[in-house]
Amino acid sequence: MNTFTITFAKMGVSLLALSFLLVSCGSHQGVQSDLTKNDNIETIFNENGSVSFYDTETGEMTAKNLIIDWTQNSPHDSLSVFCSQDLRGYFSAYSGRVVIPAQYRRAWIFSEGLAAVQKDDRIGFINHQGKTVIDFIFSYYGNPLTDFVFHNGVCVVANNEGKCGVIDKTGRWLILPEWDYVAAFKEYAVVTAEGVRKQMTYDGQVMNSFVVEDVQELTYIREEYSQYVVGHMEEKNMIYYTGLYAYRVGGRWGLMDSQCNRLTEPLYADITAVGNNIFRAELLDGFSEVILNSKGEVMNRFP
Repeated sequence: MNTFTITFAKMGVSLLALSFLLVSCGSHQGVQSDLTKNDNIETIFNENGSVSFYDTETGEMTAKNLIIDWTQNSPHDSLSVFCSQDLRGYFSAYSGRVVIPAQYRRAWIFSEGLAAVQKDDRIGFINHQGKTVIDFIFSYYGNPLTDFVFHNGVCVVANNEGKCGVIDKTGRWLILPEWDYVAAFKEYAVVTAEGVRKQMTYDGQVMNSFVVEDVQELTYIREEYSQYVVGHMEEKNMIYYTGLYAYRVGGRWGLMDSQCNRLTEPLYADITAVGNNIFRAELLDGFSEVILNSKGEVMNRFP
């Protein structure tokens, strides 16, 4: 079999030149050029589109005739995920050996010793030996998330109803799946639902029950005319400040004063000032509106 061998460390070819060489030799164009993290591993692109790995130190062919559609290295792990004929598996980024054969419908990179994989329509987590560590209990379809990777010992996942929470490396819920969106950090998580946004620790304690996404000062514009000379009027747009603010929590807007007192709960799609004591509050249907006064009270119909 004719092969085309590339040793990245010795040749030092650019990615552009490498792409040209691969296309010119009729090899599989979907394969990345930086498949391994070891300069001693030669990547051999075979004429039939398959890939082999050769260890120049030991003289061993560590993998032969792999069909690889794409790969993704993990920045903090030795195993790389690869796709072969629409199935995912893992090979060593340092030797090229296939560690976990391609068998999963979907798979994510390894992080902190675990990787999420999809079997049937469920997502679970496996270790470097391919053993299941966290059972396949998380639905893929209807799931609002696209990334299932552990960071700082925690991972954001969703239950079968599409509600998000946080699990540890044993699969135990640290923050129950009650939220539309969760952003996990080392010390805490920020959880969001409609009209609600909180800062929570991983033992379920609320650090801050009122986390806002945005605050905007409410102003309005009026056209005013000034006469400078006889017969000549100059028009100006004057900005007036109401002294009130719109705040956003969980994608919804509310009204508050300059002392951070909430005048309304976050109930509206938008709030705009019309005058010093009149505010338009758009309802969640996107076109209906109510009128608020400067106390946050809704204008009722005429008696």
